[in-house]
Amino acid sequence: MMDNSFYKKATKFSEIDNAVKLEIPIGPDHEFYTDFSEVRGDFEEKSLYKALHVNPTTKEFEPNFNQANKTLLFLAGMRGSGKTSELAKIAFKMCKPDGYFPVVCNLDDGLDLNNMEYMDILIFQLECLFQKLGDCHLELEETIVLSMHKWFTQRIEEVNKAIKADSGFELSIDASTPSFWSFFKLAGKLKASLTGGIENATKVRTVFKNNFTDFALQFNTFIEQVNLILRKEKIAREILFIVDGLEKTGSLEIRKKIIFEETNRIRQIKVNTIFTLPIELMAQQQSLRTFSEVISFPCVKIREKDGSIVEKAVERFVEFTYKRIDERLFDSTDTLRRAILLGGGSPREYLRLLHYAYLYGDDDKGIIDAATLDKAIKKLAAQTAQYITKPQLDTLKILKEANDNHTPIPFGVDWQELLEKIIVLEYNDGSYKRVNPIVEESELYKYYVVGGK
Repeated sequence: MMDNSFYKKATKFSEIDNAVKLEIPIGPDHEFYTDFSEVRGDFEEKSLYKALHVNPTTKEFEPNFNQANKTLLFLAGMRGSGKTSELAKIAFKMCKPDGYFPVVCNLDDGLDLNNMEYMDILIFQLECLFQKLGDCHLELEETIVLSMHKWFTQRIEEVNKAIKADSGFELSIDASTPSFWSFFKLAGKLKASLTGGIENATKVRTVFKNNFTDFALQFNTFIEQVNLILRKEKIAREILFIVDGLEKTGSLEIRKKIIFEETNRIRQIKVNTIFTLPIELMAQQQSLRTFSEVISFPCVKIREKDGSIVEKAVERFVEFTYKRIDERLFDSTDTLRRAILLGGGSPREYLRLLHYAYLYGDDDKGIIDAATLDKAIKKLAAQTAQYITKPQLDTLKILKEANDNHTPIPFGVDWQELLEKIIVLEYNDGSYKRVNPIVEESELYKYYVVGGK
């Protein structure tokens, strides 16, 4: 996880910007962390634990857990809904001798988001596992790494032949006796070659994909050997990889290729794994359910379908705010409440609004007041709605009418881009959608949707 230890509560107006950083994932051990699990509508956190064969109360494996049954789980939700923080929390709680050994793999920290394939992720997972084992001062015996090290060395020799034929550049191989650290370095070099240029990355992937069945066997055997060591040392019972950041890849095509074109390879890897699933791939979740668990992770439900406010959710956002910003930096609770409601239940969208309030606030006043918030809303609403097309406005009109009349609305391809761009927010199990409140504040929305133009 990213080091967020230097993000402190704002006690002065000038410190607000640092306290509302959007891209910083907050884990349960940070002072900013707020638990929204009870205010996500129909979502029940216990479903996550049960899907992982873990008791929701003790966070330990169920007594009847079969170690041969590995879990592949996709946690699907909108950008900014809090998936990363939720996963950090469950990783923290399940890390115990009769629980999991979580290995978090943040793709945006280690791989090229504009040039990525599933093979890259697997090699990165190995590197992250070695890093975590090293952090725990747990070194593996030579006999455990020997087979895997030998197999990787042979593949690198194949890669070198392909690379040398074109460029003369080769990946170096450590000639020393295979060990935990030599294998760690080997995985690191491979990962570096995958991020160092498209041509060489393609050659590495081709060699490994051509030998994937054998790779999967080596990978699965190695993971089980490590699991045995973890049990013997009473550290944990099973490795759990948490692969986060797919939604940050450079294009929808990259995401689709990783998830749907690599299905057969994903199924060959027998290790407990959670992937975060980008919201724009949710429409194809039925195909994923044939070989994995898919759980929808919604935004905080700040309003019911009839528009009434969920006060418990508002209270949780007040807590969320005051952990980051001193309450004296707001002119009133009314201003704070309005900002919370305009966030629509998305922690990230709410932080974005507070960021704009800081940007356009009066430094001499040194507080977020009603006038400051109005200016922030106007600026953010105009920018958010700027590229909404007329057909999309027609779809928003249909959504407004359905919510006003309390009628269900069928799924359509028109929703995908609206969800991806956070124009529409999703709640419960995905059956309940509302227009982003910030979009509702835009002149475009008021003219075409509310005005019926």
